[in-house]
Amino acid sequence: MKIYLVPVGIVKKYMKELELDISADFTSGRLIERLNLPEKLKTVCFVNGKRTDCDGRFTEGAVVKIVSTFAGG
Repeated sequence: MKIYLVPVGIVKKYMKELELDISADFTSGRLIERLNLPEKLKTVCFVNGKRTDCDGRFTEGAVVKIVSTFAGG
């Protein structure tokens, strides 16, 4: 199935928007691992506008935003 990845904020430095073909059992946790983003980014996925956990699954044509969580001070 196809999903569409959209980097947000600092994540744009490490990846571009792309279409990805994945298997039906692919999880958001596996997606983050596959993207090989720096661990310091602490990324999360939003699928069709809703945050998903590491076991979250995708649907055909899902728009997946990859966002880095960060804290400042």
